[in-house]
Amino acid sequence: MEPSSIISQMFRQLPKPVLWQRSKEPFWDDEHISKGMLEAHLNPDWDAASRKQSFIDSSVKWLTSLIPAGSKILDLGCGPGLYTRQLSAAGYDVTGMDYSRRSIAYAREQDSKTKYIYHNYLEMDEIEVYDVITLIYCDYAALIPEERKLLLSKVHRALKPNGLFIFDVFTEQTCRGKEEHTSWSYYDKGGFWSEQPHLCLDAEYYYENNTVKLDENIVITENDLRIYLIWNTLYTKETLLKEVTPFGFEMHSIYDDVCGSPYTGQVDTLCPVLRKC
Repeated sequence: MEPSSIISQMFRQLPKPVLWQRSKEPFWDDEHISKGMLEAHLNPDWDAASRKQSFIDSSVKWLTSLIPAGSKILDLGCGPGLYTRQLSAAGYDVTGMDYSRRSIAYAREQDSKTKYIYHNYLEMDEIEVYDVITLIYCDYAALIPEERKLLLSKVHRALKPNGLFIFDVFTEQTCRGKEEHTSWSYYDKGGFWSEQPHLCLDAEYYYENNTVKLDENIVITENDLRIYLIWNTLYTKETLLKEVTPFGFEMHSIYDDVCGSPYTGQVDTLCPVLRKC
């Protein structure tokens, strides 16, 4: 791409994106970005792609207290298998699904007990196979509304009667008092978004009375420009229940997090346990 074309494209992207605008660039399966994602997943002291190892251990302990022995579990967005490996070791029949070839390859190398599938979970098409489906670290709310509707219908179809869907979301507490802002950074030796030297224009935007957050990253190299839009919908117990009920779910129980902390509604996350009606 010619420098003048890059500048023209950059100026076209500078206005605030419209609500639910989607990126066209690959993210989860990008050859370079997936390296950084896997590194983040595997760092036990970093709350990035996965939560810290101590949190994961507590989460699995709670999940095993909730999920009946012998259950068939599907973990969506399983990454390199940090949850699935422990759940399989606890005696469950576990399948992990993720849209990153790199993470799935790593998971298979580390864990022969679990079945791992490289697949976009929005395209899964199983019928009454699983007792429990999990989607952990707020991936549900990173989907745009039509994708969430599709996911709920797919999960409902894949669960056995009375099956459970366990996931977490960020709450409106996360962005209370925050304002939109922009910044830029230059990485002369490359970084997360590109292995080449690049300029990154970052923006944080809010929509719908601060219940929808967008992180925009415009990545400019010498010969290219790429745009990454990462959405996050923020929920209350009431708004989440209103969204999932039409798809055949009822609230089995609700917690502050996926470690089973008692529900207060006063923290940054919310963990519903939904039952298929």
